[in-house]
Amino acid sequence: MLQTKELSEIARIWKRKLEQDTLQLPMSVRHRNLEPASAEFLCALAVGVGARRIVEVGGSSGLSTIALAAAARETSGRLITIEIEPERQAESRATLAGLGLGAYVEYCLGDAGEILPNLGEFDFAFIDCEKEDYGRFFDLLQMRKGGIVVADNILSHDLREYVVHVRSRAHVESITLPVGKGLEVTRIGT
Repeated sequence: MLQTKELSEIARIWKRKLEQDTLQLPMSVRHRNLEPASAEFLCALAVGVGARRIVEVGGSSGLSTIALAAAARETSGRLITIEIEPERQAESRATLAGLGLGAYVEYCLGDAGEILPNLGEFDFAFIDCEKEDYGRFFDLLQMRKGGIVVADNILSHDLREYVVHVRSRAHVESITLPVGKGLEVTRIGT
């Protein structure tokens, strides 16, 4: 699970995100990060289902990456994180190296729409990127039977279309949890 130094780093990143929001910086320069409670939930869920192949779509500056890399450490797994912004990914890479989690992470820089089709099958996926891309990226994921897909900002951004989209798929079970800004947790059935 998450260690004290990892929780401390998550708190630091979250504090900066809140400061950027308070200053009302342009969205293009704000770091978009998962809430700390959601990060802890993600880590626990990924460990609980024994996820070994994990993918993150939208790593930003690394808050969620810390949680998912810690899960990969616990399961002897590997996280692939996809981010389109080079500066944010560079910060994430430095942060995770400093925490000793770098060995559990493979970084992909670029558009997830181009990267996802080439990555193979996953046990666990996390989506936290441009909201209009959620459905498209969900469809591009190659998930094993029983795999879990978690999407953030479901309640804060009123992502009903995404919820309808995933729940319309055959052999899918999905629930919205009021953790953080709202997580849609989807299990890919048999």
